[in-house]
Amino acid sequence: MKKVDENNLSVKETENTETKELAEVSEEKEVAETAEKTADDKELSVTEEKPVEIAEADSVSDEKSEEKTEKEPENPKAKAIRRKTVASEAMDWLRTICIGIIAGVLLVVFVIQRDNVYGDSMSPTLESGDVLFTQKISTYIKKYDRGDIVVLNGQNMEGYNKSEYLIKRIIGLPGETVKIADGNVYIKPMGHSDYYILQENYLPEGIKTTMMDYGTAHGYNEIKLGDNEYFCLGDNRPVSNDSRNLGPFTSDRIVAVAVIRIFPFNMIRTF
Repeated sequence: MKKVDENNLSVKETENTETKELAEVSEEKEVAETAEKTADDKELSVTEEKPVEIAEADSVSDEKSEEKTEKEPENPKAKAIRRKTVASEAMDWLRTICIGIIAGVLLVVFVIQRDNVYGDSMSPTLESGDVLFTQKISTYIKKYDRGDIVVLNGQNMEGYNKSEYLIKRIIGLPGETVKIADGNVYIKPMGHSDYYILQENYLPEGIKTTMMDYGTAHGYNEIKLGDNEYFCLGDNRPVSNDSRNLGPFTSDRIVAVAVIRIFPFNMIRTF
């Protein structure tokens, strides 16, 4: 039976314990180094990812810069389009105004005109100061009706020495015979042998139509009208200078036909 050296055993046990402790320390150191390495790897990976993010941001910035560069050439075009649009609208307005002016001139010259009434020869139908619109279409087709209120050019007619136009009412038509007697107007239509009294409801009640000495001397108290002649009288018979004194008016002396009185505003009416 071998003897055991207890001291030697204890030393060996102590060595084993120290070896074990060293092994544990070594393992802990390896674990720590592994952990540090892992942490370094993570930091490294984080550090490596940052440039990627920066690169992405730079890429976005470059894209925006490119978009801005691409959009910048559009601005002059847009401005040019806007300028062109404004110019086009201005030209359209100018064209419209010119057309309106030309149309207005053509209307005034060839279709319609404004006439002012002076004097009392057409009272009470028209008073001095009234403003009328008259049409010229009838003067082109030479078509007039009895009772039309017309504007007449009396220049160079015997018994008229003014430059102003006259405004009268058509009483007798071409081919008719007009007779004034007993304070009345008589009409004998063309092709008829009898006269009839002209009913003039536009005259104030009690007004008589009488002749003037000058007109009677020229035979205007009973006259047969030619194919182009009209017998015209004013509604204010006592003061009107008309066919009773001037004789019949030819169609070329009819300047316009009254359409509407536009002034005074409270007396607007059509004819």
